[in-house]
Amino acid sequence: MSAVGRPFIVTLLGVIIIIFGILGIIAGLLGLFSSEWLIALITIILGLIYVLVARGLFRGSAGARFIIAIVTVLHLLVGIWQMITFWSSSAWGARFFEGLIQGVVALLILLLLYTPKATAFFKSK
Repeated sequence: MSAVGRPFIVTLLGVIIIIFGILGIIAGLLGLFSSEWLIALITIILGLIYVLVARGLFRGSAGARFIIAIVTVLHLLVGIWQMITFWSSSAWGARFFEGLIQGVVALLILLLLYTPKATAFFKSK
């Protein structure tokens, strides 16, 4: 099978994942000082995985793509959990929207990860 050059969408995805990972690590570190320390710890771990696996994504590693997909689904579930949990609380404003943004970014990553051009790139490596 001939090699397919890395499409722009995969480069964009790699950059988004690195940024999302770094922001997750920062948010998780800040969250360790709140009552939601378990979510903060999970967010730090997921952010670290993103940053560590992003290099493989740039190279077209199918394993990296799979790990990113799993971690992104976990991010999506954490975002949904935050929205549900804080919807019914008195302090729902910022935390609800934080979960919403996390969920939207996770969906965007999943969509970009499985575009036809991205799929062709990962299959060619």
